[in-house]
Amino acid sequence: MSAADLSADAGRCWLDLGDPTRADAAIGGGLTELDPRRAHTKAVFLTYRAESALRRKDAQAAAADARTALDTALGSGARRCIELISALIRCWGALTEPSLVELREYAHERLAG
Repeated sequence: MSAADLSADAGRCWLDLGDPTRADAAIGGGLTELDPRRAHTKAVFLTYRAESALRRKDAQAAAADARTALDTALGSGARRCIELISALIRCWGALTEPSLVELREYAHERLAG
């Protein structure tokens, strides 16, 4: 397990424990340390960070990370990663922040095509 994986996994734990600020810092560290050739992992880390951003009430950052996660997952073709980010976006279905509405429309177009 790499340092990037450990950082992001710690971030996921912080997220599960209800501390999105610590989660964001740890996940960000994991993204910084991540080998750029690991696109599948990048999509997962970005999905975690998107969730963290929304829990911090930063809908724009959440939408930006979710969009990048979706594009990265689709580019890598990793079905599990695509489903992970798609499930998170679906969970946000009732939220009406403009950036999240735009994200849902973008995701629908990308996943339908």
